[in-house]
Amino acid sequence: MLQLDHIFVLASPDAPEADSLLELGLVEGAAKQHKGQGTSNRLFFLANTTLEFLYIQNLAEAMNGAGKNLKLVERAIDTNASPVGLVTRWFGDEPTPDYPYWEYHPEYFPDPMCFYVGKNSDNFEEPLCICMPTALPLPSSPPNPSNSDWFLSEAEISIPAISASETLTRYGKCDRISVKLGEEHQLKLVFNKAGRGKTINFAPELPLTIEW
Repeated sequence: MLQLDHIFVLASPDAPEADSLLELGLVEGAAKQHKGQGTSNRLFFLANTTLEFLYIQNLAEAMNGAGKNLKLVERAIDTNASPVGLVTRWFGDEPTPDYPYWEYHPEYFPDPMCFYVGKNSDNFEEPLCICMPTALPLPSSPPNPSNSDWFLSEAEISIPAISASETLTRYGKCDRISVKLGEEHQLKLVFNKAGRGKTINFAPELPLTIEW
């Protein structure tokens, strides 16, 4: 069984788009750099997920390092590409996820630990679909999220393709993830079932809408 762990959106350098969440009163977590991947991020730890604004920090490393096959640079500069990444965990009888994947061995993981990247990664119309290492245990005592009253109700992914790959179809069956076909790129995140009736739209910088 796949379970959603967190979501990332490719942002511009230093991810100024994330400032909008600070203006809403959300608390930002500690940023991380990804050695060999050429990326860094801004993170918001929420009650049942994490929202990551990922950006290219080192162009040469992103294009030539261990993570080059993710093609994050190509996605970041292609205005027709999905900037979204869905990151899951796998809980099943089999040792690896049940969708077509290739193994990404980042420099910041010990061998043989790897990410399982969906083979749809070269299809820029679809989001990146990545499963965390099955050998990576859940923290025994996870810290309380900084934004504990923000519960993700739904992550709705819209893409222009009229059909979905086997990988994306599998991800679309995960709890809280839905996929809409034949529409412009858009990620809509609904928190707390949109009980307050409020919306923030990150366009035109990002195809991202948040409702709460």
